[in-house]
Amino acid sequence: MAPLLEFINVSCAAAEPVEGLSFSIGAGENAVFFGVEQSGLRTLTQLMLNLEELYSGDIRYRGKTLQGLDYLGKLRYKNEIGYVHGDYGLISNMTVEQNIALRLDYYSEYSPGEITRITERLMGELNILDKRKARPVELTASQIFRTAYGRAVAHDPGLLIIEHAFTGLSPLNISSFMDVLKRRVESPDKSVVFVTYDPQKFLDFADNFIMLYQGRVVFSGDRREFRESENPYLVQYRNVALEGPMDIR
Repeated sequence: MAPLLEFINVSCAAAEPVEGLSFSIGAGENAVFFGVEQSGLRTLTQLMLNLEELYSGDIRYRGKTLQGLDYLGKLRYKNEIGYVHGDYGLISNMTVEQNIALRLDYYSEYSPGEITRITERLMGELNILDKRKARPVELTASQIFRTAYGRAVAHDPGLLIIEHAFTGLSPLNISSFMDVLKRRVESPDKSVVFVTYDPQKFLDFADNFIMLYQGRVVFSGDRREFRESENPYLVQYRNVALEGPMDIR
């Protein structure tokens, strides 16, 4: 069976260039991509979202290339993935309920009643049902994140990409959300990709850990290898050390 998402020797000369990226994520597998600032994480995310089209190599989803997709092909792929933006990206003049339902309103064939049921279920699971009519300016940071997450999973995507999750959130608020996240990462046919500067937060959720530096993969391994490997890049990152193979400025 083809991997859910596969990068084959992908290079891209973007603002954060990447070179020779090769990895695969199977259906039901969860991966953490991490590295220092300007390591290529932003470009990686854009490539996974099919928002950056000028690259060499090949990116495949369920065995089919993303290169050269027409409008309908791009739309179908967009409906296969969910994305929680690092800045959350809620629409400021919409309520919590409207933000979560946004994608379903525009890109699904659900009836208004079905959209309401899906949205209500998500708000209940995310403990924000009492905020359904609130706008983003009235929400706490945790409630904003939960709303963005609800919007990203409303259409039940096969692949969910979460960029810099939990930034600025209280550890207690994060803990109360973890059961929701756990249900998603344990689904046998769904995959979650975390793009982060803090990979340790996802030790209990991820199968694979992939580290970038200067646009290249410098470490790739499972949970045990992430904890125990003596890879010099990983050791420097784990120890938050200025001395090592990475030039930190």
